[in-house]
Amino acid sequence: MSQKAFMQAFDQAAIGSFMVAGMADAAKYTAPGGVAIACSVMVDRGTQVWGDDGMPVALGEISVAFQRADVEPEKGGIVVVDGDTYRLTDKLKDDASLVRWLVVPHG
Repeated sequence: MSQKAFMQAFDQAAIGSFMVAGMADAAKYTAPGGVAIACSVMVDRGTQVWGDDGMPVALGEISVAFQRADVEPEKGGIVVVDGDTYRLTDKLKDDASLVRWLVVPHG
């Protein structure tokens, strides 16, 4: 088994377990001009803080991790998860198994 195949199998099993635990969700992804595709995602609603002085800058950001086995997300695509709709803006990470995108609320 190759490293890529191992990572895909591991991520598929992990996300399945995360869904049971409420740490991942079923979603619908639509590529620009495409049709909705069912997929599994992990949403990270975090805060980035820059600066170590008395007035650091804080920015809330949301990213969504997709399994490449489910979809090949593209910039401008739309994901609907847990009643929220997001538009994909910037690819943050891609390891051939999981791909993580920065998203913004849409609609």
